[in-house]
Amino acid sequence: MPDKTNILFDGKKAFAYARHLAIDIGPRLTGSEGEHKAAAYIAKVFRSFGLRTSFQKYPAVTYSNTKCVFEVQENGQWRGVQATPVMLSRSTPPRGLEGEIYFAQTGEPEYLEPEMKGKIVLVLGGIGLEHRPKFLSYKPKALIGIEEAIKAESRRSSLHPDHRKTYGNLPMAIIRHLDGLEIVRKGLKRARLTMLNKERKSYCLNVIAQKTGTEFPDEIVVICAHYDSHMGISGATDNAGGTAVMIELARVLAERPSRRTLRFIAFSGEETGLHGSMHYADQLARKARREKKRKGFNEKVDKTECEKHRLTFNIDVHGCVLGRNTVMWNGVDDVGASVRLLAKETAVFCKVDKAPMSSDGTSLAAVGIPTVQFARCGGTTDFLHSTLDDIRYMSADALASAGEFADRYLRRYVTDIAAFPFPREIPEDQAKSIKEYFTKCKRPVPGEEPKKGAKGK
Repeated sequence: MPDKTNILFDGKKAFAYARHLAIDIGPRLTGSEGEHKAAAYIAKVFRSFGLRTSFQKYPAVTYSNTKCVFEVQENGQWRGVQATPVMLSRSTPPRGLEGEIYFAQTGEPEYLEPEMKGKIVLVLGGIGLEHRPKFLSYKPKALIGIEEAIKAESRRSSLHPDHRKTYGNLPMAIIRHLDGLEIVRKGLKRARLTMLNKERKSYCLNVIAQKTGTEFPDEIVVICAHYDSHMGISGATDNAGGTAVMIELARVLAERPSRRTLRFIAFSGEETGLHGSMHYADQLARKARREKKRKGFNEKVDKTECEKHRLTFNIDVHGCVLGRNTVMWNGVDDVGASVRLLAKETAVFCKVDKAPMSSDGTSLAAVGIPTVQFARCGGTTDFLHSTLDDIRYMSADALASAGEFADRYLRRYVTDIAAFPFPREIPEDQAKSIKEYFTKCKRPVPGEEPKKGAKGK
């Protein structure tokens, strides 16, 4: 019999997966045809490894932009300024909106004045959700956000659909920092925005593959990455690279024995607000509430499927040639210590922080599952959420380094270990910070039981 324990992570295979996602399929916007193609591809690859594979489907809003033109008037002439639409914001009339420019500094309440009425407001960064009602009460024509960092291209962004209902809406676009600086320094007085956004109802797919554990099948470890990208971009390092690492780990781990159940999940909808992982976490929590109501369920002995989840290993942003490894984790202190010890032992630098990360693992941490979130950032990852995040800045070696580290971690603390090393626990101080992460973003906290009378539950 061949020794399956010696099957190794292959960076070239991982790079091929990333290339297919980023180049052959291309943009994978939430609910779009590209995202659906990517889901089908990932499922096909999972099945080729012999893994039981399924889709978790949920509703979504997808969108497109057919025009975004921002112009300023200088010396009596109109000239264009590079601008990126904020998707799911309101379109302008087909001929655009023209008005006087009002610079509202950093968009804090101190800078919001009635004089903004009927004007095109420029602001460094944006208007915080909590300040948007005051801002909109002054009836500005449009909002132009100026990038806070100096970039060659503005980042893609979108509104959360619920935010539009709660905080209102108007045409919004983003311009580069140096372009905004020039407009303000020259004291330009008039601007024109023409923006045509479209949206439609659609659906998203979480792709789930599973290898059942040989000794502890009721101990489930999630190994995940998000495969979606923003509109019109390949999303190479964010997150075709992380998805590729996850897929190659699935190949390697599918061939090896594992004492515990491994659940590989390619999440969708991360870029528009962690929608895929929030849906997965909510489904676990709802199922747990139903399970606990069943006759004969003994909370001292029986475990819900949610409680069987022992750890999440999330892989987000990977493949850049020059960068630093980062892990953000939630759980007992031993979770962070496990990463630090392995990093020192393997001579792989890794910055380790105890905090929620703006990624899918945080959704699962919200329902009590300890989480390790692994990323590699630096230099070219400044191009994230723009067309510049492409495969030119990635390498098979960088993916191999990430995959080998993840493989060693999972072998040591999940697949081979005699007893699970960490309790299923999120300490109270961390649970508070996780909840604050979602409430600050004005999103529902995953797993929280809806209030009586809430719709759609």
